[in-house]
Amino acid sequence: MLVARDVREGQVLRLDGDLYRVVSVTVHSGTAQLSGAVRATVRNLRTGTVTELRWPLDTRLEDVPLERVELQFLYADPEEVVLMHPETFEQFTVPPAALERYLPFLKEGSSVYAWLYEGRPVDLDLPKQVPLVVASCGAGIRGRAEHTMKEAVLENGMTVMVPQFIQPGDTILVDVETGSYIERLWRK
Repeated sequence: MLVARDVREGQVLRLDGDLYRVVSVTVHSGTAQLSGAVRATVRNLRTGTVTELRWPLDTRLEDVPLERVELQFLYADPEEVVLMHPETFEQFTVPPAALERYLPFLKEGSSVYAWLYEGRPVDLDLPKQVPLVVASCGAGIRGRAEHTMKEAVLENGMTVMVPQFIQPGDTILVDVETGSYIERLWRK
């Protein structure tokens, strides 16, 4: 058990039978006439919905310990995404919604960190940036002083805008949230 004033970001709580991850938390200590309160934004690990909750400082909450493990991405189809534990070869399935924006960036064998509760994945830690190889892009425009961008097609079929110096075969870092170019990692 945990007192509401001790809730921190990233913790998992059991509320009304469901598991929730704390996304953000604000503690208001109170004034002479107002008692203190804890405001938390939480995400339901089953449905993915985000809710804002408020508790008095001394409310007792149930925190849930989770185990963090590294899993390998095997494949995805419309109904499920299959992940495998690299040491035990145990396979786990998760709904595609759990990987939402990240799914186009996954390659076979990619590592994903999962949080297990009672032996099943309930949440995933996804990297904010991924390295991808440029499959094709147009020729750069020479003689331009200003910062210009060109389209490049990546190994996963995604199209991003990249600087003129990027060539096919270069490995670039792409932001998962925005799908935009960050930097060139190395040249082939």
